[in-house]
Amino acid sequence: MSETSGKKIAIFLRDLGLGGVERCAVLVGEALAARGFAVTLVLLGGSRNLWTSRINHIQVVDVSKAWQPLKPWTWLAGWRAARCIAREHDVVIAGTFLLPLYMAYAATLGLRKRVSPEPTCVASADVTRSHRSGHQVHEDGEQRTTKSRPAQQQACRVMGWVHGPFYELDAFAKMNPVHRAACQFVYRRLDELIFVSNHAKASMARWLDCEPKSTWQVLPNFVDAAQALPAVLPRKEGAPLRLLFVGRIAVEKQPHLWLDTLAALNAKHVAAHLTIVGDGPLEEWLKNEVLQRGLSQQIHFAGRQDNVSRYLGESDVLLLTSSFEGCPLVVLEAMPIGIMVASTNAGGVYELFAERRAEFVVNQASGEALAELIIQQQTHAAELAAWLKQRAEFYSQGALIARWVALLQRAYDV
Repeated sequence: MSETSGKKIAIFLRDLGLGGVERCAVLVGEALAARGFAVTLVLLGGSRNLWTSRINHIQVVDVSKAWQPLKPWTWLAGWRAARCIAREHDVVIAGTFLLPLYMAYAATLGLRKRVSPEPTCVASADVTRSHRSGHQVHEDGEQRTTKSRPAQQQACRVMGWVHGPFYELDAFAKMNPVHRAACQFVYRRLDELIFVSNHAKASMARWLDCEPKSTWQVLPNFVDAAQALPAVLPRKEGAPLRLLFVGRIAVEKQPHLWLDTLAALNAKHVAAHLTIVGDGPLEEWLKNEVLQRGLSQQIHFAGRQDNVSRYLGESDVLLLTSSFEGCPLVVLEAMPIGIMVASTNAGGVYELFAERRAEFVVNQASGEALAELIIQQQTHAAELAAWLKQRAEFYSQGALIARWVALLQRAYDV
């Protein structure tokens, strides 16, 4: 506890679904709590929490019952609830953009220094809960002042957590102009941003048309240390190469490349089978395309799975064909067990492989290029697997959380 002096961290989120943002928040929060931080995940847009089995030491506070983002007359109540939480914490982190970003910025306006006496107040929640100080939170919509506490002279730091390359994301998805302007307004005014990759950092600077600030930090994602590594099932001699894709079946994942890669391998007389773990808006299109191209015997649709470890252990190559990426967790899960990765040049992915990127990333997004890369990898797969396992240590939970602790303990004049 002395290492962190009991610093209080609040991470603002929309809810706790199974997305990558939520996963990162839970993993980082639990790891920081184990280091002595008091971590609170603040749900702003809904009460969904699909991480109850993984949450042991962090608090989850649902303020979504106090307000509704689409009802402007409730905004003041939502702001008050979030502001009460912000006042109680040393660091407030916007877990992602849009709602968490807007509220983290608005709720901390004027809270650079705490003034004595500062009341301890808590936000309404969906159920009664005990606060760390022993105070009670009620579901009647009231923010209650229960007692005064001594002034704390430290600054309330506000950070934005950026999980992807915004320039590419906006170019692809065409962000709503109002949200684009609002997000850019806030990001320009936050001194501290945390990026999952150097590419995401450079992309933000390009999107904001500015130079990166010295207080912009890169902290890559990591794999849950509590998650057991899957048993690797070796491929039988003479059996087809086992390719795996994990993710949404959507335009940004370029699913046509999966079929192009299989077709290119077939043309080179390399037997291969692809398992697709996930679902998405292009699933029906993809299934029809598979039929038309005569690839039904080489593709298995496994659907969406909460745990992909087994599929990784039964694969030879992880196929990643995204148009853009931040720091894909599935690659980090594949590395410690030595699974080959064949990827398009999707932003932050190439950073994971450092000086050996050419052995895992193609410059041209084509099935032909990916097939050729896969074939080349198999000529020295054992050596590449050993290197991947060693490289994975750089992205271990212990190494990355030590960097989080150093960042949160660092003093800035904000």
